[in-house]
Formats: sequence, C-alpha cells, structure tokens
Amino acid sequence: MYLSDNKEDFLAFPHELYVNDPFYITQAEDVSACEKLFVVKEDEKVLCRAGFLSGGQLGFFEAENNLEAVKFLLNEVKTYAKSKGYDDLIGPINGSTWKKYRVTLPSDNPPFLLDNYNKPYYDELFKNCGFETIANYTSSICRNLNTDYSRLEKFSSIFEKKCIKIRQFNPEKFEEDIRKIYDISIKSFVNNFLYTPIEFEDFYKMYEPVKKFLNPEWVLLAENENNEAVAFVFGFDNLYSRDKKSLIIKTLAQIPDYKYRGIGSYLVEILHKKANLAGYDNVIHALMHENNVSANILAGDIYHEYKLYGVKL
Repeated sequence: MYLSDNKEDFLAFPHELYVNDPFYITQAEDVSACEKLFVVKEDEKVLCRAGFLSGGQLGFFEAENNLEAVKFLLNEVKTYAKSKGYDDLIGPINGSTWKKYRVTLPSDNPPFLLDNYNKPYYDELFKNCGFETIANYTSSICRNLNTDYSRLEKFSSIFEKKCIKIRQFNPEKFEEDIRKIYDISIKSFVNNFLYTPIEFEDFYKMYEPVKKFLNPEWVLLAENENNEAVAFVFGFDNLYSRDKKSLIIKTLAQIPDYKYRGIGSYLVEILHKKANLAGYDNVIHALMHENNVSANILAGDIYHEYKLYGVKL
C-alpha cells in the first residue's frame, strides 16, 4: 500500500465504490476547501480516501472494508493534522454542517431521499481506528398519522392573535422565499453544535437542486404582521419509497423569540394532518441532533441513527 494525493483518483473512487448501488447519487464533489487529499492505493487500485480541511476536519471519507488500509489512511491524516497544530480531528465532515457530514449506522430500513448515505461498515472502521463518538443524530418515523389533530385549532387561535399567517412556499418567487428560509436558518441554528456561518450565495446553491422535485404544499412559512418570516418547515416526497406514500420533513426552524414559542409544533402538525388527508402512510423526520429541540417536537420511532466522531492527536 502507498499514499497518493492524486485528485483524479480521489474524485473517481466513490463511483467505483458504489457502482450499481441504487441509493448512491452521482454528483460532482467540490474538494477545493481541502488543504490536502489523501488516497491509499495498492498497485493501481484505490482502497480508501479522505481530505483534511481547516478546523481539524476529516472530510470526504470513503473506503473499502479494509481495516489495514483505513488505519494507514487515518494515521496519515492524524499526523498531518498534528503537524498543523491541531489537538483533535473530527469527522467525517465536508467543511461544515451545512454540507455532508456524519456516518449512518447499519439499519434494516432503506435510505430515504436526501438521507446521509454510506457503506454500512463505516462505523466499525472509525471505532477500530480509535475514534470516539462526539455527537449522535437520529431520523424518526411516524407511522400513525390517523390521530387527533384538535390541537391545531388551539394553535391557530393563538397565532392568529399574534398576527401570524401560514403560507406555502411560492415557486414563482423561489429566490425570495429561499432567502427568507436562509434568514431564519442562520438565526435559528447559530447555537447548534459545530455551527459555522454561511453566505446566502452558498446556501442558495444547496437549495437550487431541489427545484425539480419541490412541492410547495409541503414547504410552509410563518410570517408576522410585517410579512417577515419567523419560522418554516421544509418537506418533500420520499421518492425512494415505491410501495408506500412517505413524506420527509427535512428542516424545521424558527427565530429565537419567545413570542413564537410553539410555532414549530404547529407547522409540523399542519404537515402531518395534510399528509394524513392525502393518504400518506408515514412521515420521516430527518437527521436531528439528540439535543435538538426539534427532536422533542418530532416524535416517532427511530428510523436511522448517525454518528460524528473525534480523536485526540
């Protein structure tokens, strides 16, 4: 085995690793933020790869189920990180929590649309290389949608008195509404674990690809008397689910103001009721940090679990 920093090998490896995998989405990777690329090869075959990013981040990790090769890879990344003055290495995280990060643990449940997806043995590889869990995340599933939604009337009355209106996302004003979602997000997520700021242009690039499958019925914004957005819920159809109608609630956020307390629960219940009336079988609440308030709002059975790892250098 030997180490390389060949960018072409680095970018080609996932396509080889996930060949014929129906859940792998082919996409261009922007590795420009990586300070250094690491590729482990044996003869001409790539066995694993990773990139090092500022902040002591291990990103773009992909690997064959080869512990010897992964230990070699991660030891090289650790050595490099230590040489740059870092005391810890965390990952996998591709630059920030706005981008792909975490490892999905093995599960009998299939991935859903825009789920975090990786090989099922990644957790064991990280643990066997001395990494420890620094954060836990879950996706939950609500299968019983035929329930009592009487709380909605109470919520509606409360927020009407506060001059709050709920409306659907307007695809005709896509950029304008995405900016409103951005403004809420940067205020709501600022205290989240590993939060880093993001410019609107980068945020917009993340959301632009969803145009093709966005259904405004499942994206709701709450606005105050000045037409300022104070909360949103972002949902979409789980196009991976062919035998059942499944809705994904990807993001829920509200600005941190006591006046709007409970509005997140209100938006979620609206979507649950709409999904029930539309004949949906379940709603999946995606990728919540274990300490996130949304995890309490979005009750259900665990569908997938995820981990983020760290190691002392």
